[in-house]
Amino acid sequence: MNKQPKVTEQTRANLTEAFWTLYLEKPIEKITVREITERAGYNRATFYLYYRDVYDLFAQLEEGVLAQVRALVDERLLAGETLDFSEHMGLIIDLAQRFDGYMPRLMTGDPSFGDRLKDIIAPLLDRFILPDQGLAEDERAIMREFYLSGLLAAITTWMATDPRMPIDRLIALVVGALAPGTAVG
Repeated sequence: MNKQPKVTEQTRANLTEAFWTLYLEKPIEKITVREITERAGYNRATFYLYYRDVYDLFAQLEEGVLAQVRALVDERLLAGETLDFSEHMGLIIDLAQRFDGYMPRLMTGDPSFGDRLKDIIAPLLDRFILPDQGLAEDERAIMREFYLSGLLAAITTWMATDPRMPIDRLIALVVGALAPGTAVG
């Protein structure tokens, strides 16, 4: 499997894409390995070189999305002294475009995905938004959930609209709601 990394990467991408097109059509419980491999043009044995079952493929897909969001948050957004969305706008736009087709379905198809996404984003709120409000810990927990749920609902709604407003406008709206008086440019 590791003798030809480009072939392995392409095979995984093809199987994931085949799964994804099926997942957009029906629930995961109704998707079979056979359907995925037929759509991707591989045999079942090839599928099992990479995944245990359909749920393993789905878990790896989700984790790949979350890992990239985690990297943006941990390596870029939390690295500065202030939360400067305008400085990182290109990275945020790139990430949004990369997962454009996935995110709305992941958000609505797996309740735990939203919770894991919230866990990744929460440190941004804890560091940059909530400390200035002088709240008790239980109050902070309520406000954290309020902000995170609102943020994820806004992103899900934005991704479902057609035509979609520019992402920089979405970010300006969200930042304006989270931190009034903060400029995003």
